Amino acid sequence: MELKIMTLDRDWSKTWTSAAAAIHGAVSYTDKKHFTLTDVMGFTGHAFRMNIDPVSINAAGPTSFPGGYILRRNIGNLGFTSCLADPMLPLTPDKVERTIALVQQSIDRGIPAISFDLFIPEFGLIYGYDDDKQLFHAKDVSKDGTISYADFADSKIDLLFVTTISESLPHSKYEILRMALSMIVDHGRGKEWTHVFEDKFVQGLAGYEAWIGVMERRNADEHGHAYNIAVISDAREFAARFLRELAFRWDGTNVVERTVRKHAGEAALHYEVVAEALGKLRELFPFPEGGKPKDPETADRAIVLLRQAQAAESKGLEQLEQLFHFMKEYYSEIWVN
Repeated sequence: MELKIMTLDRDWSKTWTSAAAAIHGAVSYTDKKHFTLTDVMGFTGHAFRMNIDPVSINAAGPTSFPGGYILRRNIGNLGFTSCLADPMLPLTPDKVERTIALVQQSIDRGIPAISFDLFIPEFGLIYGYDDDKQLFHAKDVSKDGTISYADFADSKIDLLFVTTISESLPHSKYEILRMALSMIVDHGRGKEWTHVFEDKFVQGLAGYEAWIGVMERRNADEHGHAYNIAVISDAREFAARFLRELAFRWDGTNVVERTVRKHAGEAALHYEVVAEALGKLRELFPFPEGGKPKDPETADRAIVLLRQAQAAESKGLEQLEQLFHFMKEYYSEIWVN
């Protein structure tokens, strides 16, 4: 089978998934700076995420997840240990002090700290500090500027969130892929963290049915719906590219390499179909204008595209699930023996 890398007329150095962008930015200051944004999107599982509000598909969906758990697992997939500060409100002075100290320690080691809601409710990086002026230097998708320690501690969400990269571990590419597949499959099958937000969001493949239900009821929020499409369609383009690169890079010199090439290559074909269908959906509902998701004819066209994406992603996830179980069983036998 001839393998080709997916080529789209787009900038592969940027993504709508701010969590992955922030992780990539921090990792670029480590010994694993060779990881591209496509690598990070794939190995963290963010290229395969879907988190749908089943009522109106509001804009909170893509960033509404337990950041401490998810990001620490993301960072672990890439071969690092990490530190987390996520004290809940009300924030006492000692909790704020410890969180600020964690940020400063990371910056002193030359690695930006990952935080949330610095300037807007997205993930970003804190890359410098000035104790005399009580300021952090920070950047997210909206702004590169400064934020005072006081404003940083005045959290608009129910916690003060910071994650930092710690020790780099000598994980093999096999272990990195196995951990990534575990996270992708858990999310796709809705097993990752469904208890956290109860019934507020629907994750993974089940998100398609929730999404279709909103379109059938003509209840999609114009702005939020368009934002979700922008994030998810961008992610699936990265998913297809990640899988193509995976199939291309693994050279087939042993049974694991050949199995990775087979399943990644077949999954890439399905995710390319997903990306194409969601790309058409993005044209129907451009962000930030939003299009007309409540218009019956337009909503019905969207449902057809969502069904196409759903069917293709289901087949793609099946390939990744088979690959995960193969790698899990293969390496279990090696460790036992």
